[in-house]
Amino acid sequence: MKNLPLVLAVTIAIICSAGCVNPPNGIIGTWTSEKITNFSAPNVTQIVIVFNTDRKGTETWIYNDGGRYVSNMSWIENDDGSYAYAYDSWITTISEDGMYADDEEGRTFIREGGETLDGYVGTWKATSEYEYNGMLYTIKNEIYANNTGLSFWTDQYGVADKPWEIVWYPYKENTYINYYEEASIHFTILSDGTGIDNYNLTYTKS
Repeated sequence: MKNLPLVLAVTIAIICSAGCVNPPNGIIGTWTSEKITNFSAPNVTQIVIVFNTDRKGTETWIYNDGGRYVSNMSWIENDDGSYAYAYDSWITTISEDGMYADDEEGRTFIREGGETLDGYVGTWKATSEYEYNGMLYTIKNEIYANNTGLSFWTDQYGVADKPWEIVWYPYKENTYINYYEEASIHFTILSDGTGIDNYNLTYTKS
């Protein structure tokens, strides 16, 4: 889950007072790339991105033999008006007393720092070791009020990875979507209504 390319720092801008997210209409819909002749993945001839109102969507790679590869993703708006999306996201749910957090990876965290009234913001430590790629890790997450965070992984031999930068935003009551910054892809709507990503591919909305 952690080993994804494309480093991009993103921050969240639109969060309504009730803890929900109100997506802008401009990005919602289906965006189809220009025909691709030189792409990092071989035999990909076109990419289709669908941005849904619930901050979810899909990215579909179309191959020269007609085959398709579909990836689910979640997306946000950056504070500069551009967007970012990531394939690999996970939802964290906070307990009613604000002391525990469970995520879709099957991990449970206990609050070590921060006030329960702050919701997700605070320091969280996994209650048990987490197995990943044959190794056991102790995980501590620091979640900041500016919708960023750091995840610290220490393996069973006491060796610490570099901190993994997290982006998060409220999803539903007491639930939050997270993903690692370096999993994100940048997408900008240009003044002529077309879109462009950080592969420098141009997209048309349909």
